[in-house]
Amino acid sequence: MPFAAAQIGLGFRNEISPRQGLLRVREFTMAEIEHFVDPNDKSHPKFFEVADLELPLWSALQQDAGDFNITSMKVGDAVENGIIGNQTLAYFVARTFLFLTGCGIKGDAIRFRQHRSNEMAHYANDCWDAEV
Repeated sequence: MPFAAAQIGLGFRNEISPRQGLLRVREFTMAEIEHFVDPNDKSHPKFFEVADLELPLWSALQQDAGDFNITSMKVGDAVENGIIGNQTLAYFVARTFLFLTGCGIKGDAIRFRQHRSNEMAHYANDCWDAEV
């Protein structure tokens, strides 16, 4: 530990579209990283580099409460308050934000949506999607 696997590929979604035929397949590119850490030590040696970065977060608790407002919060505060589960996950969420904005995507067009308990893999403790 730690161990990580990353992949990028196509995803497909079927849509009903009466204007363009009864069924249309939408294709999109998605990427995924599975990062496994020691369950007894989820700290990250470079966490301090991103601790003060503000991220647009939409937590599972907000979703469950029907709150559609995005919360802007420092990465360090999100970990300290238990919004993001640990330093390692928070570090990679922050690095994802920096990567996306470095590619030219405006920060206000990005949000990180936390998976709700019924969306997570059985082995996951916390999971966030970057949505643009």
